[in-house]
Amino acid sequence: MRYRLLIIGVIMFISSFSFAQRKRAFLVGISHYDTALTGYQWNNINGVNDVELLSPILLNQGFQIVSLLDKEATFEAIIKQLSLFVKKSKAGDIVYLHFSTHGQPVEDISGDEADGWDEAIVPIDAYKQYRKGLYEGEHHLLDDQLNTSIKQLRSKLGAKGFLYVTIDACHAGTSSRGNDDIIRGTRVGFTSRDKVFKPNKDKRSHYQIQHSNKMADVVFIEACRADQVNTEIKIDGKRYGALSYHLAKAIQKESISKHPSNLLSKLKTEILQQGSWPNSQNLVIEKSIPQ
Repeated sequence: MRYRLLIIGVIMFISSFSFAQRKRAFLVGISHYDTALTGYQWNNINGVNDVELLSPILLNQGFQIVSLLDKEATFEAIIKQLSLFVKKSKAGDIVYLHFSTHGQPVEDISGDEADGWDEAIVPIDAYKQYRKGLYEGEHHLLDDQLNTSIKQLRSKLGAKGFLYVTIDACHAGTSSRGNDDIIRGTRVGFTSRDKVFKPNKDKRSHYQIQHSNKMADVVFIEACRADQVNTEIKIDGKRYGALSYHLAKAIQKESISKHPSNLLSKLKTEILQQGSWPNSQNLVIEKSIPQ
């Protein structure tokens, strides 16, 4: 009887450890923006390519994946899926969130932004310009809204969990150039008062986020600074977000884990060695891990 109880105890311990190591990913990729959903205001990009590149790599590392692509990636669908991720997350999970979309500065209404502009991920049903009575910004996913979900996730994951957030979009770019570049964003801020967007040229590439002994640590990996454009790259005839492509290479060599230092180091090495990272942008890392 004693041995039987011992065996049951070992099985329960192993099961609980395995459960604590659960990996879950939510990926958003948009390519075909030029539709009625966006008022035909945005140029097309190649966000779906990023998700298709990353998905098999994450699957190979044991991640359960949920993806929203193109017309699936509405504001409501993204918010719903984030809410489900919070609800279903357990203490000890590793969660990876990825957004390959347009990005846009949005005039700050709450007053919490020093430069007067929020940063926003652009779902498939968000217009580029304010149109009173037709579209007033209700489908832009603001950084304030995203951070609410992130804080909830960190609380659910607990001190033994970990959260990655990757944003392959720009908050201050240009939607068209006189060459072959494809840019994920716009210098035109979303505003109801014709306010001119002037980016805060903060040249830092590393930020420290508040650490908590009660919440999971988090790492944000972002394609560029808020004052820079995020330019796609072309590899073997196919276009990707520069961050997504180099991150995929890094993850193949250094698994996503609760200890991101090696992965971040590998990512920077890939950027240097590949030689395809755009000169016009700087990788940005934000993390809550104590120094």
